[in-house]
Amino acid sequence: MELNQLRSFLSVARTGQLVRASEQLHLTQSALSKQIKSFEEELGVLLFARTPAGMVLTGAGRRLLPLAVKTVESAQEIASMATSMRGTVSGALKLGTIIDPESIRLGPLLATLLELYPHVDVSLLHGISGGVVQMLREKQVDTCFYLGTLKDPEIAVRQLALEHYVVVGPAAWEAQLRNADWEDLAAMPWLAAPPGSSQHGLVDQMFAERGLACHTVVEADQEASMIELVQTGVALGLMRERIAAPALRNGQAVVWPGVRMPCPLSLLYLRSNEDSLTLQALLAAAQVVWPADADSLA
Repeated sequence: MELNQLRSFLSVARTGQLVRASEQLHLTQSALSKQIKSFEEELGVLLFARTPAGMVLTGAGRRLLPLAVKTVESAQEIASMATSMRGTVSGALKLGTIIDPESIRLGPLLATLLELYPHVDVSLLHGISGGVVQMLREKQVDTCFYLGTLKDPEIAVRQLALEHYVVVGPAAWEAQLRNADWEDLAAMPWLAAPPGSSQHGLVDQMFAERGLACHTVVEADQEASMIELVQTGVALGLMRERIAAPALRNGQAVVWPGVRMPCPLSLLYLRSNEDSLTLQALLAAAQVVWPADADSLA
């Protein structure tokens, strides 16, 4: 979801006409129409009813309109505040990263941060969720991405999005997985993730809640390696739904239908450091890149 999509939605909703909205936004009618259609497809709901008299909000459009207004106003407030602060925020910021850059929107985040606060000097340290949290506690990083839930009174959590984990197996195991119960699943060959990773904790939790333990045959520290091992028939794995999606669409892997586990993606920082201007600059940039409340989109 991008701010220009939200602005287009608001302009069409307010004017009720593609012509007037396109003039306000300095877009062609064709470009605006495509943008609205792509936004509807991304959300999975119809926002407008197309009538001879113009564009009329649907029920879903009316419900989402106040949230869109709030989000755009918040972004404008951030931009206004950033303008007043631009040139005054400077210094080093150490950011702990996890998983792949695309999933944490690392490029857009840093581009937005440096556009708003060009004098912030960012250093990146990569690891797994448990590792970067330890870096945060030891003050090796100022903030870090994290997959999972964390309850620590000294650490603040800014949730960005909600991922979902599924059990993915080789396509050749489809019939076996379709009829498998939890005990059957635990007895199959499994891919293990390193201790401290989100996958490791979720797999342990998933089986421990049922008094079981899975049979692991290979440890892999990257989801790209895990999906490759699944596709070649080595073992099952628990991985993010979005990472498994291409292999599932291509028929190279299958999902066991028994579980779909939510897992929040968040930014963490020490409460004792929350007044840091460079940290606040990053959080402001994150609000632009993740404009909506993750809970409302789950």
